[in-house]
Amino acid sequence: MIPVRVSFAVDFSTDKTSNTRRAALWSLAARVAELRPEASKLDIAGALYARERLGTTAVGGGVALPHTVLTDEDASMIVVRRLERPVEFDAPDGMAVDTLVALMGGRHDIKWLRAAMLRLGRLAQHGPLRHQLRVAATQNEVAAILIELGLDVHTDQKLGDTGRAFRSEERAAFGLTGSPQHFTAIR
Repeated sequence: MIPVRVSFAVDFSTDKTSNTRRAALWSLAARVAELRPEASKLDIAGALYARERLGTTAVGGGVALPHTVLTDEDASMIVVRRLERPVEFDAPDGMAVDTLVALMGGRHDIKWLRAAMLRLGRLAQHGPLRHQLRVAATQNEVAAILIELGLDVHTDQKLGDTGRAFRSEERAAFGLTGSPQHFTAIR
């Protein structure tokens, strides 16, 4: 496996209004622009649409992995959006997508994208982990699943958590070390 040296900020939220792929990607771009005010919502949406035109980012089982490179200054992040209404994404298995796992980061080191996509791609083959992600209810639960995939993640204070923090015994149960805002998997 390629070692990932990038730590990803994690955000988790629900999209209650989108009913098309384009609307879901626009909503995702709006969320990223909220989290990173220096980034343009139009630029983010344009990049996501352009990537999707190359081929679907759906991996099956109700999950899609939209991704894009932002500007040089932008920190790497993973934004997980639960779609209240599943939308058609031309998935290989024909299943509508209800969970977007968006990977974004800067041009500073493009290796992060390749390494992270390899790990996130495991969701296509790992049904139980994919299911856990699709039913996760908090940012910390999402972070634990991403760590299980081998990613170094942290909950950015700016991104805000909609759920409670891990207690120390829960962190240990997931094999995590570090403060509640920054987790590293013990391998």
